[in-house]
Amino acid sequence: MLLRSVLDPVAKAVIIYFFLMSHATKIPTPKIEALMRFILLISYILSTIAIVACAPITKVSGYVPLQEEIEELRVGSSTKADIITILGEPLSYSNDASDFMIYVQQEVETVAFLRPKITDRVIVKLTFDESNILSKIERSSGVSGKPLVIEKSIVASEGRKLTFWQQMFGNIGNFSSDQFLD
Repeated sequence: MLLRSVLDPVAKAVIIYFFLMSHATKIPTPKIEALMRFILLISYILSTIAIVACAPITKVSGYVPLQEEIEELRVGSSTKADIITILGEPLSYSNDASDFMIYVQQEVETVAFLRPKITDRVIVKLTFDESNILSKIERSSGVSGKPLVIEKSIVASEGRKLTFWQQMFGNIGNFSSDQFLD
């Protein structure tokens, strides 16, 4: 659809060019021919710019270790410290009794002004037993890959509730004139 809307003006310019060239016997040809070539050149340049401007922008975020690095891990003998030394820090990691590590990498493609679309996602989940020894390696890829259910305990701190007037007048006296003169 986007390509068609870009190429329509070019097609019209070409049709006009050939129409005028076929009727060139009635009109002085050097001026019309130069004008039509100029119009054709400008429409070609504008359509090329429009097509190039709509090229997708690809952004890769996250980190997933290479397959060779994952093969260095030994199920039943590698510890969390060994894995961090070999692979680096994962997306989710804590020193406490966490029983898994997750490495995630995704590729997002954005075309012009359209909503970004995830084109590829790779997830590596390393599961540990009670003694922090690697017990299982799971790898999923693709956008429709099996979702990983991550349990997390989040403590939401509400902070201090301020009234409207406390927010409006709370900073009076907290500023000095030196802050504004720099």
